[in-house]
Amino acid sequence: MFEAKARPIAWPLFSFYFFFCCLVGVMMPYISIYYKSIGLSASEIGRLMSTFTLSGILVPHFWGWLTAKVGLPKKVLQLAVLGCFISVIPFNWSDQFESLWLITCTMALFYSALIPMTDALAVRSIRNLNVPYTRLRVGGSIGYVVAVASTGFLIGHFGPSVVIPVMCSYLLLALITTFFIKEQIYVVSQAKESTSFISLLRTKESMLFFTLAFLSYMSHAPFNVFFAVHLENAGYSGQQIGLLIAFGVIMEIILFLFCGNLVKKFHLLHIMILCFVCGAIRWFLVGWFASILWVLVLTQLFHCVTFALFHMVSIEWVRGLFPERYASQGQAMYSAFAIGLGGGLGMVGSGYLWEWLGDAWVFTIASCISLLALLILWVSQYRR
Repeated sequence: MFEAKARPIAWPLFSFYFFFCCLVGVMMPYISIYYKSIGLSASEIGRLMSTFTLSGILVPHFWGWLTAKVGLPKKVLQLAVLGCFISVIPFNWSDQFESLWLITCTMALFYSALIPMTDALAVRSIRNLNVPYTRLRVGGSIGYVVAVASTGFLIGHFGPSVVIPVMCSYLLLALITTFFIKEQIYVVSQAKESTSFISLLRTKESMLFFTLAFLSYMSHAPFNVFFAVHLENAGYSGQQIGLLIAFGVIMEIILFLFCGNLVKKFHLLHIMILCFVCGAIRWFLVGWFASILWVLVLTQLFHCVTFALFHMVSIEWVRGLFPERYASQGQAMYSAFAIGLGGGLGMVGSGYLWEWLGDAWVFTIASCISLLALLILWVSQYRR
């Protein structure tokens, strides 16, 4: 999987992605089940879960600034993982909403920055190696699938109380792997290092990218929140829904493993066009033809394009926009503006639209958002 000279650098990063996404694979699907088991209401659970999305808008900027200021990405990452681990421990003894909210806010201060910091560190660490970024990132996809499957089994045998100890275990393992990460020194680009981060952020290319990323994650919001509900309404069983979701993740893993160099062989804008074309088709088909199984399988096949391939392009685009000194801040802005703000507004909006218009029209609007991104791409190239 990795060449001999790359293994000391690649495997620790791969392992960190694996264990951290194991945490995500436990927390996102199952912590609501744990909250319900200790007596929290649906509105209380919703408020707790929204903390992570909201923190993702602002918190990563602080960690990006701190990394640029200190100049020690690995040490800052270790600090964030340690803080996240310590914050999770009190969940074992808290069962009141007020205390859980305070603990969740504390955890979110560290949790929200981990992926953008890791992405920036990974891209810099492998720059002189024949290792695509996606070969590292696939560790996270594999970890997510492993955690979802194994934690579901554990809950079935031991009950929801197992969720928090499992989260603590994965975070501890992620923390341990950070001590094996080997980072490379900064390469200074005089042309860009002499300018400020804000100046780089205001360039037309940066504004175009962040607008497209914002729209991409906004269009995915109905899928992230209501896909399972939509399929349930269409008559699919829980097992069928799980298999369809797993199929999409497996396609994502295959793309990460075998197509990591795609972003170097084609123009990034052309790949972006493909992502949004597939997105427009995917969301329209999901909205109106979910009852047809083979159509639904096709839309899940598109997941590796609309999500995984888009993420690959985004990492490469951010790398080109910002020098290594500002890499963490660039990734933080991508995480905050696209994933946090775009995804968060999309989730809130799709919730209201779901009640007003119905599920099919919500996914149709998601398709229109992808078409809007295509229009912006066309206009940006026409004006050059």
